[in-house]
Amino acid sequence: MKFELMPYTIRPKKQLPTAGIKGEVGHFGSVVVARCPLYRPLEKGMDTATLSGPAFPETIFRGRRRTGRPSLFKAELTLGGRRAELRFNSRALRKADRALRITYGERGYTYTVQDLGMVRILEREGVRVSITPGRHVPPATTFSEGTATGPVDAVDLAIAIVLEEVDTDVLTLGGALSSSPFALLQYFSDHAD
Repeated sequence: MKFELMPYTIRPKKQLPTAGIKGEVGHFGSVVVARCPLYRPLEKGMDTATLSGPAFPETIFRGRRRTGRPSLFKAELTLGGRRAELRFNSRALRKADRALRITYGERGYTYTVQDLGMVRILEREGVRVSITPGRHVPPATTFSEGTATGPVDAVDLAIAIVLEEVDTDVLTLGGALSSSPFALLQYFSDHAD
């Protein structure tokens, strides 16, 4: 199955703006991922991306704000009210060791970022969802193109799609190296008295 995701921004008067992606995902229908692009001091440095759609479980990713998006630091992922476990090693040198490991119920996923962040892949046994840059519409809109193989369900797609609005640069070697000072500052802020 192939699908396309389009970036969007809504700036209503008298309300906070919303940014994210949306699209039609095969027979699963419409999906929207929303986040607030503004820094909100009351959120204490945290940011949230929320996925919704009629065929998808409500999916909420919450993590330390970085580059205007939630990041994998201090992250939480909830699908349909149930929490998933997230693990990754930002200090690892090998790509396989830096992968994000997600456990949701009986399912174990591996999420990797390849080719300088251009290819994002979520895998579990027999299922693979990959998302890459798609067509470019001038002046600055680049769609994302997704491909799902195997017996993919709404949970698989929800995880892969919500992660499109998360800063996952730390899963690449370059991102891991550049995030080291950020991680050190996070450590000190988390352990301040």
